Order: sequence, then structure tokens, then C-alpha cells
Amino acid sequence: MSISSEINQIDIKWWELFDTIRGLRTEAQNRIVIEREVIPIIFVPGIMGSRLKLAKKRGKRAWDPDDSLFMLDRYGKFTVDVAEKKALLVGPEFDPDYLEVDTDNPKLDKSFLQRYPGADKRGWGGIMWGSYGPILRALHDHQWEEPVGHCFEFPVHAFGYNWTASNMEAGRKLKEYIGATIDHYAKGLKDEAGRPLERLCTRVILVTHSMGGLVARSACMLHGAAEKVLGVVHGVQPATGSPAAYWRMKAGFERPAGGPRKSIWDWFLNPVKMFERLAMGYASAWILGTDGEEVTALLGNMPGGLQLLPNKEYRDNSGSRQWLAYPGADGRPLSLPRSNPYEDIYRVRDNVPWRMVNPDWLDPGNVEPMTEDDLPVSSDSWSKYSSCLNQAEEFHDNLGFRVHDDTVQFYSTTLDSPDRIVYTREPHVHATPHQFRNKGAFRAYVDSNDEIRETSAGATAVVALEPFSGTGDGTVPDSSGKALKVPTARIGRDSPADFFSIDHQGIYGTDTAKKIVFTTVWNLAIKRIEEKAGAARA
Repeated sequence: MSISSEINQIDIKWWELFDTIRGLRTEAQNRIVIEREVIPIIFVPGIMGSRLKLAKKRGKRAWDPDDSLFMLDRYGKFTVDVAEKKALLVGPEFDPDYLEVDTDNPKLDKSFLQRYPGADKRGWGGIMWGSYGPILRALHDHQWEEPVGHCFEFPVHAFGYNWTASNMEAGRKLKEYIGATIDHYAKGLKDEAGRPLERLCTRVILVTHSMGGLVARSACMLHGAAEKVLGVVHGVQPATGSPAAYWRMKAGFERPAGGPRKSIWDWFLNPVKMFERLAMGYASAWILGTDGEEVTALLGNMPGGLQLLPNKEYRDNSGSRQWLAYPGADGRPLSLPRSNPYEDIYRVRDNVPWRMVNPDWLDPGNVEPMTEDDLPVSSDSWSKYSSCLNQAEEFHDNLGFRVHDDTVQFYSTTLDSPDRIVYTREPHVHATPHQFRNKGAFRAYVDSNDEIRETSAGATAVVALEPFSGTGDGTVPDSSGKALKVPTARIGRDSPADFFSIDHQGIYGTDTAKKIVFTTVWNLAIKRIEEKAGAARA
């Protein structure tokens, strides 16, 4: 029997592949057209990972980590003081609408969009390309094998957000973005007559980095987006916070030191990578804050930044609730927090060395406001800080350990990380004279009452903040990175990953992290197939 040249087209939903296909004809060429389900993958970056502009200054850039010259000009020059940095990133006083995401990234030029069509419309331009480009490209280019490839489409989106604002606000906006994205794919096509064509798109997959995990959990658990999320991958999330935020508000951003072996051999074996690591580390510290005064003026006025502090559930890598150790003048060690870090550490205003915030550093001086209206600058900087801190505490209390039912997390380890804060004390007579504020460290003269002295006059000792020596990814310690009670993967120097990429910011450049994401997406898709195909057969 000869087969006719007639084409017998059969349109089916993807789940009908797993049941008897009706309408097949033996005398014709059967063409089966499968309507696939759209499951958008939305990447949510970490703090400082979204490009920002001033909302009321006609698109004036405020933060663009992909443009080194811009960052050095606005944040890194010797002539730029901390007051100017605060004016650009915070304004006269914190306002969640002061900054907005800048998606007009010149890196997404015509040649780029020819390879990745529509990437500019999917938010790719609004995030830091240097850190997140590898995972976005990898997800876009990945070829999904059967049956997943036949059943689903995975368009890749990026959700930039104002990371200076509370993760509560960012979570609300992410929920809205999830809904708008689903609506776009479900009702975004039209037939020849201009009538809308509905496509199957009901849920998304979230992939997060660092603070982005808090944003995603906020969207799912505090704003009701969970029902529209198929699953979540959290990468290096500070689920219970990190003492790095405290350390930097005391000593500034740390400079990288050493390589995998912490010896001179690192320079012989990896000279280019060692140089790049040190050069980028010092440049980043100069831009983000070389001492506690600069960092405090910025993070102390940002609810988002303060939400990275250790919360009430934080434990150090040994499991201890007391993550701050201070040798008291009376010879007895002080271990904090006793119960509540907000009361015991963050709200302490007394002139003691272990307080997190020096009130004098919160407002580095009045500068010309960056808004269109000439707003007066309030002198009550402590009340503004307290307001931001209250938002952080409320957010932490509401979120707790709440997490989407289908969640996977991975963390990076084996790098020196601040899992706890330790001070040392030495007699004044043995101390080298130095100032209270010095670059890249924290030391203070103290008297017999453990109060800070600006000079050595009247001082009985010098206290100093020790370099951190816990394990983690350089920013998030192990204990926080694996704190959620969900399936967990570990990446370290003993993993098939480059040491120079397993630090906090570079983790999504490793093949190991990409594989974790691919595997999770695959498992979620298979679960969806089993759920939908089983229901169809029933």
C-alpha cells in the first residue's frame, strides 16, 4: 500500500504524548504538532548585582558594575568622598523610589541580540553581566533532552531590583513580575485575525544568587507568589545572614589574600589569576568602602544592606548562637548576642568598641541632593538608621525559615569567611600608635571602662578586630549557606570547580553551579510531566 502525499496534521498538547494519540491515518503522512508548555526561568541577582539609575534624573546612572570607568569615576577616585557616594546611592535620606533598575545596558548591542533575540526585553540588561552573564547564556543555550525538550520551553529572564531597599519591597515587585511574565506567554500571541491565542504557561522557575534568595523567598512566602512558582534554586544565600556585613561596617571591605594553597606557589602556578584576583579585590574595596566609616555611611542607610546581617536564628559554623567575642577590661570575655542581636549589638549606641555602628559615621555631611526637589537633609541620622534596622528585623522575623516546597540550595566553602567576630586586646604600652580609623582594619584605644578614646591619652589598652578565619565563600559562611532544611549541594576547592571562581561573586561562572541548576530544572520538569500526564491518563 502506497502512502499518500497528503499531510495529516494532528495538534496535541504535550501531555497527550504519554497517552494514545488519536486521529492517526495509515494512508497519509502524519505530522504531529506538539504544543509545549512555557516555563520561564527567572534569575534573581544578589546585592549590588542590579544596574541602577536615579528615578527622577532622566535616567542618570547611579550604579553600573559592568562599566569600570564609570565606577572608578563615581566611587573610586581620590576626589570622591563618602558624602558624594551616599548622595548618589541613598540621597538625602532613604527613599525606596529614589533608585530604579537601569535595563539600558550597552553590552546588549545589535550583535548580541542577534544571538540572544529578545534578551533586552527579558531583563538581561538590568543585571551585572560580568557575574551573571555565564549562567544566563548557559541556560539559554542548553539543549534539553527528551522528554523535557519535547514538552517545555524555558525562556530565560532576569529580574533586577533596587537592592538598597527592603527585600520585602523587592519581593512584592518580583511577585508582580512573575504574574506579568506568565500573562505575557499565556496571552502574548495572536492569530491571523488578531485574536489572542492562549498558550500554556502557569508557573515559573526561580534561580537566585545571594540576597536574591531573600527576595525570592519574600515573593513566595510573604507575598503569595508560591502557587505560580514550580521550584527554586538558591545559590550561596545568606539564609540567616552573615557577620561579613558587621565586619565591613567596622573595617571596610576586605582585600583578598592568597590563593588555594595560601603560599608563594599560588603565584608560580596561577600568576595571571592571582594578579587579577588581587587587582579586582583592591579596586572593589576602594569603590565599595575602604574603611568602616565609608561602609557605614552607605549600608547603615539601606534597609536591604542591613537585612544581610546575622538574624536571630544565625549560628556560627560551630553551632553557637554567640558569634561575637570581646575580651573585657575586667578579664572576662563578653559573648554576644545574649539573645537578640538587634538589641545586643546593632542598636547599641554607647561608646564601646564592639558596637556595630558609630553614630558619627551615618551622615558624612550635607551635600547637594540628587533629587529634582531641593529637599532638606535631616540631622537625625540615628533615627533614620533605626528605621532601616526596624525594617530589617521585621523582615527577618516574618520570613524566618519559610521556603517554597520545591527548593534546592547550594553553597560554596573552603575559603576564609567571617562566621564569627573576634576581638583581641593588648596593653597600650605594647601597641603601635595608630588612628582609630585606618584603612582595611579596625583598632581602637580604650580606657579602663572599655570606652573608645580617639587618642592614646588616657588609654589602657588597644583592641583590634581579628581577620576572619571561618569557612565559606568569602562572604557567606557555611552555616548560613546551608541553613535551610532543603536538599543541599556543596561546592569547594575539592569540587570540580576553579578556586578562583568559587568565591561569593563568581560562583555562577563555575560548571558545577551550572550543573546544579540544569539538574534542578530537569527534575522539576520531570515532576511536572508525571503530575500532568498522570492526571491526563486518569
